[in-house]
Amino acid sequence: MSSEKLILCDGCGQAASPEHIARRLQRLELTTRYRPIHIQTLLLGAVSPPIQSDFLYSPDLPPTGEAARLFEAASVSTQGKSADTLHAEFQRRGLFVTHMLECPLEPNGAGAPPNVTPRDSATRLQMLLAARIPAVLVRIRRSLKPRRVALISPALTSFIDQFSTSQIGCEPLVDGHRSFELEDTGALARLRASLAATVTR
Repeated sequence: MSSEKLILCDGCGQAASPEHIARRLQRLELTTRYRPIHIQTLLLGAVSPPIQSDFLYSPDLPPTGEAARLFEAASVSTQGKSADTLHAEFQRRGLFVTHMLECPLEPNGAGAPPNVTPRDSATRLQMLLAARIPAVLVRIRRSLKPRRVALISPALTSFIDQFSTSQIGCEPLVDGHRSFELEDTGALARLRASLAATVTR
């Protein structure tokens, strides 16, 4: 077994090939460029999307998937604008997006059998998220220091209790007793209203 297979990515905890690390560094560079000095609301997802145009800070246009819904939640129109303009508008609202796993979920994972079912993948995701909780809580409290943290993935619902004010040092923002579901139009509207209230404070 080569030493390469033993390297774990510090952004997601998965086994990291050189290609995995290169993609992580690219996403990190894109993200850091538009981090607000003072974060009003941190939008925390479970896992970074695998499709480039779904990643909010991607230069690819038009934004799709998660990125498109987050721009909608932030009341940022995407029509006829450059990626730089979109990201700057999002940044000016004091919003910042990151994920518990800062890299997409690898298809099978290190040493996993080739025939992985969706249920197996969901279980593996929950295990990776649980392992990342301590580091993410410390990062929020000591580095990002937002005024609020909005949980924006159903996969984070089971971890809501760990995102208490005492743990993250700021106000947690959830949809009732669940994380916000960006694909649900009602939940997206409620998130949009909450973000608008934050911007106007």
